[in-house]
Amino acid sequence: MIFRPVLKLGYLKQFLKQPLVLTYTKTCQPESTTKPVCPCSSGGTTSGTISIGLKRAPKPGIVRLGFLPDEWFLFFYPKTGVTGPYVFGLVLTNYLLSKEIYVLEHEYYVGLSIALMLYYASTRLGPDLASSLDKNIDEYVEALEKERRAEACIYENAIKEAKDAQWRAEGQKLLMDAKKENIAMQLEAIYRERFMQVFRAVKGRLDYQVKLQRSLNRIHQKWMIKWILENVKKSITPDFEKAVLNKAIQDIAALSSKT
Repeated sequence: MIFRPVLKLGYLKQFLKQPLVLTYTKTCQPESTTKPVCPCSSGGTTSGTISIGLKRAPKPGIVRLGFLPDEWFLFFYPKTGVTGPYVFGLVLTNYLLSKEIYVLEHEYYVGLSIALMLYYASTRLGPDLASSLDKNIDEYVEALEKERRAEACIYENAIKEAKDAQWRAEGQKLLMDAKKENIAMQLEAIYRERFMQVFRAVKGRLDYQVKLQRSLNRIHQKWMIKWILENVKKSITPDFEKAVLNKAIQDIAALSSKT
């Protein structure tokens, strides 16, 4: 990994600086704000809207000449064209050498020999070493990602439990409303029952008064009939009985003569 691409010398430095990257590059574009949150939930994933922060690039940025970032060249294109970065590099090198700001002493030539050895090592040993380091980093990243998913699952379960608690609270509200309605129905039933009791009590008293009045009327009628009969019996004398009997005999005789 340290020896890619071409010379691959700057990758370790870039890798160490990845957590401090402040902008996105072509190799590390911002993802969508919708991503799976908890793969252990139903369906394997749970979609949720979360904010995405800085992310480590899976691969180093594109370089030119083995160590110069491609963004430096792209910066010159709108202003100087394609040849601008190369002209700028040549002019800057010429200026540093002509003004002896950068002196070509023995360390410079040692650096050239070291660069050749590093180039040879990177081209021969770089791929194997890069694959080994990539594997280690992938395992480390996978472990971190696994922890992140587990923690996300914990928070997702907590959110689910909170929603269930809210749902139960709403159910308690509905239950309280049902209990209030039940109590209102019970009060209405008790009111109707007591109203019926009052109605029956009043009706019973009125029926009692009616029966009492009828009983009094029968008693008065009985007493009146008895009194009339007694007075009639007192007013009947033996002469009156004899006259009535003779009158009845005469009437019978007259009827018999006619028949």
